[in-house]
Amino acid sequence: MREVVRKKKRYKRSFLLRISVVCLGVYILAALIDQQMQISQKREQLAQLQQEIQIQEIRNDEISSTQSSSGGMSDEYAEKIARQELGMADENERVFIIVTGE
Repeated sequence: MREVVRKKKRYKRSFLLRISVVCLGVYILAALIDQQMQISQKREQLAQLQQEIQIQEIRNDEISSTQSSSGGMSDEYAEKIARQELGMADENERVFIIVTGE
């Protein structure tokens, strides 16, 4: 009789141990997959930021070459920046704003 009780206890213990090991394995696998996804997202973000850095370096080179050639900011460059970035216009210019339903 005692042997049957001992076998049941052993079976319960080994079953619980197996369940806990499987759960631990699933948790580790899920954590690894999540980490890989985060790494790939961060790599994409890094590539995008590096591209933005290259674009900004090109702009900086353009600005520095313009400044060095004329000893400061040229009138054409200042006008270009005022039009493109600040939305300004010349004194005698007419500005038309097209409003569409799109």
